[in-house]
Amino acid sequence: MRTLGSVEFNYENAKSHLINLDLASLHRGTMHFNTVAGDEADGGLDMNDDRHARLMQLATWINLDSRFSVGCAGAVLGDIQRRKAAEYLSNDPDANFAFRIRSIEMFTLRDSLFVNADTLASLQILGSENHPNFMNQGPDRSRSEAKEGLSLYGLFHVLTHTAQGKTKLRQMFLRPSTDLELIQERQKSISVLLRPENGANIESIGKLLRKIKNIKHNLLQLKKGISLPSRRISVERGTWASLQAFCAFTAELREAVQKLHGAENLSITARIAYGIRQSDLLSVGELITGTIDFQQSKEARRTCVIQGMNAELDELKRNYDGLEYFLDDIAGRLTKDIPEWARNYVKNCIFYPQIGFLTVVSLNLDTGRGDYEGEGLSDDDWERMFVSDGNIYYKNRCMRELDGQYGDLYCMIVDKEIEIIHELSVRVLEHEEALLEACDLCGELNSLLALALGADKYKLTAPQLTSTNIIQIQGGRHPLQELVVPSFIPNDTLLLGGSGDGTADEMIVSDAMGEVPSVLVMTGPNHSGKSIYLKQIALIVYLAHIGSYVPAEQACIGLTDRILTRIATRESVSRNESAFAIDLKQAAFSINFATRRSLILIDEFGKGTNVMDGAGLVSALLEHFLGLDEAAPRVLAATHFHEIFENKLLPDTPKLSFAHMDVRVDLEADSVDDQVTFLFRLVPRRSASSFGSRCAALNGVDSTVVERSEALVLLLARGEDLRAACARLSDRETETLEEAEHVSREFLKMDPDDRGKDSVRDRLWDLVSGSSSTELDSEDVSLLGDGE
Repeated sequence: MRTLGSVEFNYENAKSHLINLDLASLHRGTMHFNTVAGDEADGGLDMNDDRHARLMQLATWINLDSRFSVGCAGAVLGDIQRRKAAEYLSNDPDANFAFRIRSIEMFTLRDSLFVNADTLASLQILGSENHPNFMNQGPDRSRSEAKEGLSLYGLFHVLTHTAQGKTKLRQMFLRPSTDLELIQERQKSISVLLRPENGANIESIGKLLRKIKNIKHNLLQLKKGISLPSRRISVERGTWASLQAFCAFTAELREAVQKLHGAENLSITARIAYGIRQSDLLSVGELITGTIDFQQSKEARRTCVIQGMNAELDELKRNYDGLEYFLDDIAGRLTKDIPEWARNYVKNCIFYPQIGFLTVVSLNLDTGRGDYEGEGLSDDDWERMFVSDGNIYYKNRCMRELDGQYGDLYCMIVDKEIEIIHELSVRVLEHEEALLEACDLCGELNSLLALALGADKYKLTAPQLTSTNIIQIQGGRHPLQELVVPSFIPNDTLLLGGSGDGTADEMIVSDAMGEVPSVLVMTGPNHSGKSIYLKQIALIVYLAHIGSYVPAEQACIGLTDRILTRIATRESVSRNESAFAIDLKQAAFSINFATRRSLILIDEFGKGTNVMDGAGLVSALLEHFLGLDEAAPRVLAATHFHEIFENKLLPDTPKLSFAHMDVRVDLEADSVDDQVTFLFRLVPRRSASSFGSRCAALNGVDSTVVERSEALVLLLARGEDLRAACARLSDRETETLEEAEHVSREFLKMDPDDRGKDSVRDRLWDLVSGSSSTELDSEDVSLLGDGE
């Protein structure tokens, strides 16, 4: 076991270590290209030595967005290199075989569905945005200053009641499970919470949860010895008040959960009954109630101990509370000992914490000294302490005697209370484990309640999770899109991935349903809903693995280990990559990381390059997944490359199916908006047109541009030469040129030396005005001059 410094985990250094590895797995993608005869390769770039190229290649095998994982890998590699250098000489032949790294690969947590940052962003699973209140905005949207935007997590986030519930719910959304028992247990809990007879109990549970705070911070404050609230937090919201309320309301919550109908066999109910230890909560609550005086603490703005807790403290407080009358008596006795002429100058005696007892004398404004400073008293030194509000405060023999007899009462009270509060903290922290367990259980219950409330609010249904590698959805909906449109058209889905070892249940599914495809390719016009359809399938699968209900009439979801996407291109000036390079990296990562239980989404892949190259890339990618046979994942793809089908680039196999979003076309309609009607209904077979020009018209592109595009599309469909077609003149252009030619010929026939009755200017005007297509007035002609 060795300890490494934090610098060893630097992200950039770790990438350098990984790039310098010479692994066979990183060179399996090497390709040979055929070039045109006579072309020469550019020798200025060596791909093996180019850092950027190796980094792009590494990103197809490793998720470089996982900064902590990459940093840890870099630390391990750096330590291996140091050990190798310490144990072997540089020219030692055995050094090449010592500490040799043969392969490197990503791993996923056990029983967890893998999603990377691209998938989370593409599917809008999480989406923080700046807080609308400017005062609450901060530099980092991942912190508490941000608010959750329109996202899948945001739908349920607002339905939680506690801070720990939000934390647990976010954890569930970031770590979807592949544990079938855990998923089914969560679904069972949601079904019990949704039972009509539990409506009143659910309402009371929600009210109790709103009163239960996250006490982890309070316990941390106790460990630090901090029990006083800050200036922004009142005593009612301080550490002790929060702990007292937590114990009381959590005990009530435990009783309320036991009253739920049908909750006897739920795991969460049993864990709440066992984990929320009522005896510990009662002990902590009684300790706080019997020690803290919350009313006095509110007035004093500090933690005060209740009367009767400590006899010594009670005596000190009685003496301190009686100081007012006691000091009046002391002041009366003091005035009897001083000269009669000075008695009017001594106002009273007072006590200040940490300073002690003082005599107050009026200030002489002319001398700046007290009107009386102990004159006529022997062996009595009146020491001036400070001046305030026209008075001077003195320490004399009588005051010093009181200091010695009574001491600093206030500080003694505070010190004693601190001692008692510290003892209380120690005794409360003895129950820390029970309190934290109860807090976590409250958060888990709140997260399940949020899923139940979301299922009721958004009309979700319980999916069936199975080990069969299938996705069968009837009436599926997009949970976010349906909230922002007047109406949403649900659609069905049926995909069956590879059976792996060919287990009996998967063979039964295949026989009962016939040939079920593993790859679905969608075509059709823009705005028709292809991307929404792809995302809604992934979101339904994702929600099912959280244990939530899903937006569908009925769903049977096979366990999925990874959701990989090529949908959104997250560009940034900090990434030295083009949009097309990012797309290729996402596609390559899907190829290298996919298993038969993976779900892969491919939307408009290949659009960043030449049309034929893009069509070839899409075809090769789909053909790769189809060729995996029993290891084939479930793939949903959308494309506008009709060249794939016209040139028959994909194999004819029952594992591949085509579909498109239905569109109704009425070219006779007067309005452009009415010519194309999107029905958003999935129908089998592919679409022959993308209706790109109609979509351009709907988005405000000028009609002349749209008409020209349609003409060019028609020429392409006929197989005509576009260069010849574009060189052909229109009728208007031909007429204009003919008129211009006539004017030119007539001008050449003119004799400039012929000075008849008409001037040259008049003859030019007659010539130009004779053309029907040229509109020039006399001022335009005057620019030519009159020829004289």
